[in-house]
Amino acid sequence: MHFADLTPYRYQWAPIRSEILNVGWLSNEHYFCHGPVDERLRAILEELVAHPVNLFRGYHVCEFCPQPVVRYDAHGHPVTSFLSGTQGNGEIRVKGLHGLTYVAPVMVHHYVTVHGYCPPQEFLDAITRAATAASPADVPEAMRPSLTVVSSRKTP
Repeated sequence: MHFADLTPYRYQWAPIRSEILNVGWLSNEHYFCHGPVDERLRAILEELVAHPVNLFRGYHVCEFCPQPVVRYDAHGHPVTSFLSGTQGNGEIRVKGLHGLTYVAPVMVHHYVTVHGYCPPQEFLDAITRAATAASPADVPEAMRPSLTVVSSRKTP
């Protein structure tokens, strides 16, 4: 599913909110920015995608990698073998400056490390600030750009 970088995020029935922006929703039918991303930033992304939100029942498979192999088990049921890291079913959310929140698929780490995707600089700045502010105790709470955990599930 493709959404251009820094366009307003939309999730199914939720209204579009201009302060929540898409990052890294790539498709093989659309051009994306290529370039180097610092190893530290790739490590931050790796940590972020390990804790996804807005999980889906299905999954998205990387459109840039070879298609997964399908084999059949002893009962004739298809079993799909995916290459490691080539599928995802959730998002990460990172708070930025001025009330912005960036939403990226968990595949963003794969896109950066394997396919050379270079996310917008303001997103890279936001993940850097969030990772930096997550540890120093002397940063006031109100001043911390932070990682958010947002769930679409309602609790009883």
